[in-house]
Amino acid sequence: MRKMLRLYTKFEERLLIASLVFTVVLIFIQVIMRYVFNNSLSWSEELARYIFIWQIWLGTGVGIRLKEQIRVEIFSKKLSPSGAKWLNALALTILLLFCIFLVINGYHLVMMIAGRNALSTALKIPLSYIYLSLPFSSAITSIYIIDQLFELFRPAKETEGGTI
Repeated sequence: MRKMLRLYTKFEERLLIASLVFTVVLIFIQVIMRYVFNNSLSWSEELARYIFIWQIWLGTGVGIRLKEQIRVEIFSKKLSPSGAKWLNALALTILLLFCIFLVINGYHLVMMIAGRNALSTALKIPLSYIYLSLPFSSAITSIYIIDQLFELFRPAKETEGGTI
């Protein structure tokens, strides 16, 4: 499973970089079209917005994988190493439960929007593709959190390989 997760991680990093480059180029072209040619692309802002939504949600998984989420460490610094480990496990478990909540409710939201056949204004793509970013990235984030929970309680010898 860790090998598949590593492959996904490489794909995700490349996808996020490529989408950022594409978005910057797209917005640059839109600015040139608007201010130089007095004609704008009707779909570019919408596409940039939808790519940005996917970037944000996929970025949450990257933040969790790199252990860069916001933490309040005032309590863990006052605890013993064992107590800090259990507090970290509790925080990760709460985050995992929230991600599972987002997966379930995000899936229901996607199904509801797909049932209505809602389309985007300019691109005419199903809005369910955009909303799919929520349950998808929450599921990936959940996998990263589960991996961190296992890593937290693995013997030190097994965790020397670093993060995924």
